[in-house]
Amino acid sequence: MADHVTLRERIDELIAQHGTLRATARVLMTDCGYLHRLCSGEKTEPGDPLLHRMGLREVRLYERTAALDQDSRRLSDGGNT
Repeated sequence: MADHVTLRERIDELIAQHGTLRATARVLMTDCGYLHRLCSGEKTEPGDPLLHRMGLREVRLYERTAALDQDSRRLSDGGNT
């Protein structure tokens, strides 16, 4: 079973492990400012090499929406709703 985590949560875990954002950036071999922007949500898509160094991989998820359910009902009713 996968252990899902946000970028912010993982960065916070790594900061707790390494002491500071700057030390964490050094361990991850990335710029401290870039890591801060990832943590704040200003940046959202780190590359695969950094994800790997963070012990992460990207997994895309999809959700159903109410609009989809309404469209499906409309189609099953023959479009008469």
